[in-house]
Amino acid sequence: MSANLNRREFLTGAAAVGGTIAAMPLLGGGLKKAFADPFAASGEAHGTGALGEEIPADRIIYTTCEQCQTFCTIKVALTESGRVRKIAGNPYSPLSSVPFGQIPYNTDPAEAARGLGDLPEEGRSLRGGRTCLKGQAGIQTAYDAYRIARPLKRVGPRGSGEWATVSWEQAVTEIAAAIKPVLNFVPQAVVMSDWEKVKKGELTKAAFSAKYQDVLIDTSHRDLGPKSNQIAMLTGNRIGFVERWIKSCAGSVNVFNHGGICGASGVTANVRTRNGKQLKKRQYADLDFCEYLIVWGTNPMTANKGPTWLAPRLTNALERGMKMVVVDPRLSKTAEKAHLWVPVKPGQDAALALAMIRWIIEHKRYDLRYLTNPNQKAALADGEPTWSDATHLVNVATKAKVKGKDVGLSGAAADQFVVLGPDGRPAAAEAAGEGALEVDTEVGAGLRVKSAFTLLKERAFEKSLQEYAELCGVSDATIVEMAREFTAHGKRAVAISYRGPAMHTNGFYAVQAIGILNFLIGNHDWKGGENSSAVRYTETKGKRYDLEAVPKGRAAWGLPITREKGNYAGSTLFQRDGYPAKRTWVPFGASLTSEVIPSAYDGYPYPLKALFINRLSPVESVAGGQFQGQMLKDEQRLPLIVAFDVVIGATSQYADYILPDVTYLERWNLESIYPNQNLKESHMTQPVVNVLDGARMVEDVLIDLGKQMGLPGVGDGAFADGSGLHAAHDYYLKVAANVAFDETPVPDASADEERLFLAARRLGLGARFAEAKWRAALKPEEWLKAVYVLNRGGRFAPADTGYEGEWLKMRHGGQVNFYDEGVAKAKSSYDGTPFDGVPRIEPVRDYRGRAVADDLPLQFINWKSSHLGTHRTIGDAWLREIRSSNPVWMNPRDAAARGLTNGDRVRVRSASFTAETEVHLTEGIRPGVVGADFSYGHEAYGARPVKIDGRVIPAAPGYGHTPYSFRETGTEPTGYAPGRGTGFRVNDLACQDETLGKGSPLIDPIGGSCSQLDTRVEVEKA
Repeated sequence: MSANLNRREFLTGAAAVGGTIAAMPLLGGGLKKAFADPFAASGEAHGTGALGEEIPADRIIYTTCEQCQTFCTIKVALTESGRVRKIAGNPYSPLSSVPFGQIPYNTDPAEAARGLGDLPEEGRSLRGGRTCLKGQAGIQTAYDAYRIARPLKRVGPRGSGEWATVSWEQAVTEIAAAIKPVLNFVPQAVVMSDWEKVKKGELTKAAFSAKYQDVLIDTSHRDLGPKSNQIAMLTGNRIGFVERWIKSCAGSVNVFNHGGICGASGVTANVRTRNGKQLKKRQYADLDFCEYLIVWGTNPMTANKGPTWLAPRLTNALERGMKMVVVDPRLSKTAEKAHLWVPVKPGQDAALALAMIRWIIEHKRYDLRYLTNPNQKAALADGEPTWSDATHLVNVATKAKVKGKDVGLSGAAADQFVVLGPDGRPAAAEAAGEGALEVDTEVGAGLRVKSAFTLLKERAFEKSLQEYAELCGVSDATIVEMAREFTAHGKRAVAISYRGPAMHTNGFYAVQAIGILNFLIGNHDWKGGENSSAVRYTETKGKRYDLEAVPKGRAAWGLPITREKGNYAGSTLFQRDGYPAKRTWVPFGASLTSEVIPSAYDGYPYPLKALFINRLSPVESVAGGQFQGQMLKDEQRLPLIVAFDVVIGATSQYADYILPDVTYLERWNLESIYPNQNLKESHMTQPVVNVLDGARMVEDVLIDLGKQMGLPGVGDGAFADGSGLHAAHDYYLKVAANVAFDETPVPDASADEERLFLAARRLGLGARFAEAKWRAALKPEEWLKAVYVLNRGGRFAPADTGYEGEWLKMRHGGQVNFYDEGVAKAKSSYDGTPFDGVPRIEPVRDYRGRAVADDLPLQFINWKSSHLGTHRTIGDAWLREIRSSNPVWMNPRDAAARGLTNGDRVRVRSASFTAETEVHLTEGIRPGVVGADFSYGHEAYGARPVKIDGRVIPAAPGYGHTPYSFRETGTEPTGYAPGRGTGFRVNDLACQDETLGKGSPLIDPIGGSCSQLDTRVEVEKA
């Protein structure tokens, strides 16, 4: 790049990088054919867009970005030849139009297409929406030269990097032949009916075993389920469709998303404290009216489901006067903007939250009127949209909530929870006008009871404020300041959290405690309070189609291989083994991704016969995933591994078959942002371009596998109306119809709109756009309404529909819980130790319940960068230009004690691994804590050579790069982007559970999160 060429001009053309790459040799047949920039030969511009440039509407398609897990709404412009010209935000969407606001939903697409480049002030209402740098780099994800172009079959040992290309027909036929014998299924009701006969003596155990030996995993342990459970899938995308295929077609309970390696404990705590409401998985705030915000262990300026819209909305809130506190051991981008940065000790979040709870209760700063409402009727009478269980009584002896029948109430009240009424007598919680908040007494025939609030108060008062301060590393003065301010703004104060508090072995209790802060002031559903309230238009179970029944066939049953949501004490394995269970049983968490591979390796509770993996990489994402990579090499313990991938990845490199997937710009999907904003919306991923003819959508492959094996739920007649499920568009176009017909149906697309729709898809998809088949997927009256929705990338409620007076319009409108009866009655599968119904302080523990030794002096944490998402963006050179590696952050006080200076090469040593990197000295991390960005250290994705059809494919080169140094030299780094394997993989350092062995990370025994923030290390000069 010459000194006279600015970056916008460089990216507008396709000259420098394109010319450099095009000179390199061709790749083997298994990958894309050349390194060449696809834009170089044509001379077509691509990148950030030219000044004042406008793209006509027949070259615009709206879809969803999947460069990270935010799933922003985007607007994709095509070149005249049908390649991706530019990616911007969708102006119809409230998620990508902050701060200017979404354009009206009825805006003609021809008008909405204006403004992809820089428009004058008067054109802002129609300008392209906002998207981040990762989103703009999606062009490079789609056109990556290292994409897999044909199915690959392993020809060397697993992990050797030796492959042969095969046809799709061969791959599907061989995979089907391998798994079909395992797909023996029998309905649970049939098995249980025969087992009842055994118990009655009408059938012998020998006869039962003989009848089911070919269909049950183990006839002595019928609760494990059918042999079809020995097929499992790890999926990070297209989750709804994939889950239903595995469960209903294959008949297996074993399908897992990324939750267990993301924030499962936080999700579990949030759902349970919100009385099981599945939409309430996260904590978010109504930022437009919030006055005091505590951002706890999360970084919404660069991560957390929405920097594209959260960052500007946070900025606006701060400019209008909102106060913000950030609780984080590291000075994140969000903490930089805060009024107060609170560098808590990692893993001591519950101590800080309980300290605030103690001060609030001690000084009676809670909302008394709110807390004494025991039901909806009482709440509404007091003008409250929600209510709590604070006054509900708990049996001290059994830990169960008291029911009316326990205290002599009859009729409908017998099965209802109980409060003490104003007269001091027990009353049904559903009928009482109010309940006593603090209760510690006997009722009935000597039944000792306490209210849920009293149990919380007693827990909070177990330690003094000073003791809490010592535990969490935050001064008591700061704790008091936070608690006082939090309770000084009525309903317009909120505490939000995400992965930081959750990714510890005590994560469930931490997130539970943080949520209780919100409950104490009753801020849920209020303007300026906690929202998590928006909902989507009806997508899968709508007026037109019940897509939750598609694919449909079998009712999967049995124990998941991860033992999640399982009751060990009630299982046949407990009858056989007693305590301890061989591996952890987690009673409430879901999608325990970190447990799938080691459980299969151990054959507990049963072995797997086949593992499918779709856009999820446990080798990189699981704490200590390198050990799980070694497990995957064992062909005896895991006979078949099939991976769907875009490139050869860190986990797919161990597969027996890699099936080339399409990128998000080439396919359908239904992933959406969490309900963290106030407007009803649904956005869809739809295909924009066709980059590789040899790649196929996962849904299409699963449908073909099902048809080849004769599985139910796919093929002709799969839908209730008699239509067939033969390809992904048969399903997703019906989603668009459901969205279109929800509430008041959208208008039909005009003839001009339909023309734009067809022209854009013919241009971008070419032969892959089977217009006749798309039309046939819908009824005639549905087509133009679906086109109307897809022409806007989804359906979005108007901006003025977010509130009803002082309440949010899209509300939780339900109960919140201070006490969790289910958790209180559950027990450890190691020794039967009970858990607790209110949050408590716990050290980092292993499976045995033993505190993990902190024999190394520093605690290691990690975080998401703003410029790289996860492993799937490392191929994007524009993003790799920003930072070439991930240095370890260290406080200068810790560095001085070790004789380290800024930029020194260092070894970061844990009990599991030793990494080498540079040290970055900063006051922006708590003393005693070190950490790094987790987006580096790749061993695949083009980072190392592979052999395909006998030909060596070299590793992806860096382009004129010299390593970036954090030394303050005053000069810019030279070159464009490094190779794909720079830096170190932070999860390699993660501590493992010594009780279970290498490859088994520490996990939260209640919520199931994989512990990624509890590792101890030492840092030494290299």
